Amino acid sequence: MPDALDFPDIWASLLDRWINADEDSAEFPRLSNRARSLLRQLTPVILVNRIAVLTAPSKWVRTETETHLAELICDVLYEEVGYPVTLSLSVEDPTPESDSEPTIVGKQERVQDIDHRRDLDHGQHRGSDAGAPSSNPEPAPGVQQGFNHSVQHGVQHGDNRGLSAGHAGSAGAPGAAPEINSMDRGMSAPTSYNQGVPGEATDTPERQRQHWEDLTGSHFQQRGAAGGVGTAGNAGGAGNTGGAGDMPAPRGEARDSSENRLNPQYTFDTFVTGSSNQFANAACRAVAEKPAQAYNPLFIWGESGLGKTHLLHAIGHYARELRSGMKVRYISSEEMTNEFVNSVRDGRGEQFKRRYRNLDMLIVDDVQFLQGKESTQEEFFHTFNALQQANRQIVLSSDRPPWQLTTLEDRLRTRFEGGLITDVQTPDLETRMAILSKKAQMEGTYLPEDVLELIASRYEKSIRELEGAMIRVTAYCSLSKEPVTKEAAEVALRDIMPDPKDVEVTPQIIIEVITSYFNVTPDELIGKAKHRYLVTARQLAMYLCRELTELPLKEIGGVFGGRDHTTVIYAERKVRTTIQEDRKTFQQIQELTQRIKSRARQ
Repeated sequence: MPDALDFPDIWASLLDRWINADEDSAEFPRLSNRARSLLRQLTPVILVNRIAVLTAPSKWVRTETETHLAELICDVLYEEVGYPVTLSLSVEDPTPESDSEPTIVGKQERVQDIDHRRDLDHGQHRGSDAGAPSSNPEPAPGVQQGFNHSVQHGVQHGDNRGLSAGHAGSAGAPGAAPEINSMDRGMSAPTSYNQGVPGEATDTPERQRQHWEDLTGSHFQQRGAAGGVGTAGNAGGAGNTGGAGDMPAPRGEARDSSENRLNPQYTFDTFVTGSSNQFANAACRAVAEKPAQAYNPLFIWGESGLGKTHLLHAIGHYARELRSGMKVRYISSEEMTNEFVNSVRDGRGEQFKRRYRNLDMLIVDDVQFLQGKESTQEEFFHTFNALQQANRQIVLSSDRPPWQLTTLEDRLRTRFEGGLITDVQTPDLETRMAILSKKAQMEGTYLPEDVLELIASRYEKSIRELEGAMIRVTAYCSLSKEPVTKEAAEVALRDIMPDPKDVEVTPQIIIEVITSYFNVTPDELIGKAKHRYLVTARQLAMYLCRELTELPLKEIGGVFGGRDHTTVIYAERKVRTTIQEDRKTFQQIQELTQRIKSRARQ
């Protein structure tokens, strides 16, 4: 991962190659003269925690860039740095609002400000009394306030259509930060960072400092991609009608704070209840209504894709709805491990402890991934004890019950077994149909009863496949300009319907078919090369692995050269979006699926 302060150099090199690339270049998308002019006017600020911050000289340039170039910029940056990037655009006001607080700073001043903020992280800053003027320079425009806003409203790479302008900070306030646009699909940013959070005031210097610490701390998780989505691996499960991954908030609705990481789409209202998850749903509601009184800890287990992550987020939302000041934090065990490792590396162990031991409710997803991580298990053990002794709620999820987590320390397993253990099972036909109906309703699509039954009857185990099949049907009918009927659904799904012989598709088969189809080698497909045709082939292969196999995100990333799970999430979302808009890609997926199934039968 490139160093944050190298971003101006990375951008300069990338921009030079992109602007001067041939029109038929396979490495870069084609640019018009107008697009080249817009790109030259952008100034790189910093790339940190997968957020690329750039500034524009005017609102017009910012708006034009968002409307016409945002997705291309994210695509090209993704290929350049090797991971999905969130874009944050701000406007540099050429006229300072006061003599002492200029709004435009140079690269060196930005670097000094970053160093100053890092000092805050290590407790080396001695603040002045409240109300007294500070001797420290104001943060660079587009850095502190821009980051605060982009945590909630950043554009996820590959998911930035329907862009709309928004504002950050307080209008008219002296020294106000430059405006940062909401880049979420079809959504306007609120006029204040805290809009939509009852009882919270607008940003104070202390709150801004804390947001900066949280962002520059390695625990920050890019949302969206990423999914995530709650968490990778089981976010699209039974009852999960919020869609795969972390989708943008509805128009006019602010995202939750990055501190709790709750997906606004995953609530009890959007969870479809059936006989397979009724008890788990009731237990989760009881915990949200009476934290640390009903069941503590609450342990939810079940196979991937059955709605565990949806329930975890719903608990957090409902608890905070009942108690507005409640400190809730959702995190996956893998992300917690990364935070802990980075806190030890950076000498911020105490900050890690404070962050987790001062919570009212800690929600940890996929605790099975703590296996083999002795140091993290040790820290989690002490955090668990501290929260329980302070009468704070703990909620956990896993793909197996506690007694089967044989690679975890006994003292952790016994604590997991000390509360209520509930499981989420495979949904029955009626529940699967209800899930599809709810999903279609939320997306503004109507599916006839016979189409619902066709899809639900063919996909019994994986709700992720169930929702993927629905997307194929609606995409096929939309591109073909024909109504959604049972006959059309059968045509759209004929190549991916579960085979009666229960053909097993493996990543190796998918890689063989993809490499043959695109005339590339396996080493090129799973390697690090960033040529556009290789990136496309790689993304299609990852998407098909998600759709045709039951492998979790982490294992799919491992198959493709040890890539991070967020890369797999991005590839899946990118292809899902493209097949609904581009007939050529839809036909490619159909043909590749047919070839893969045929190869698997041999």
